[in-house]
Amino acid sequence: MSQNATDPVESFRNLVTEFERGFDTLANRFMGTDEFSQAMNQLQSMQLSMQKAFNDAMANHLANFNMPSREDVLRLGESMRVVEQRLARIEELLLEKTPYSAVSRPGGPPRTRLPPSQQGKRQGNPK
Repeated sequence: MSQNATDPVESFRNLVTEFERGFDTLANRFMGTDEFSQAMNQLQSMQLSMQKAFNDAMANHLANFNMPSREDVLRLGESMRVVEQRLARIEELLLEKTPYSAVSRPGGPPRTRLPPSQQGKRQGNPK
């Protein structure tokens, strides 16, 4: 079997490669102009102003419905983190001051009393 001199896959690949090169050249020429950069700056400024307007409108709507805004929730989360850190410090201080408090400790308090079967041996009674 002999291969065809014109492979359709290779022809398509060459066509796509040439198209990409032409498009890249055109895009680079277009994007390198001052007008393009000014237009992109204007679009970005417009997007930021629209985003700010949307955020303000959403905050107003949430306030009307007596619901917290994103900033309120973030502030609350930060306050909770501070309270949890303080509480952890208080717990540590309490455990240091009261070695056998009602708070369960790993392993529990040391045993100082002997079971009744062992008490007599300690005092010298051979039970």
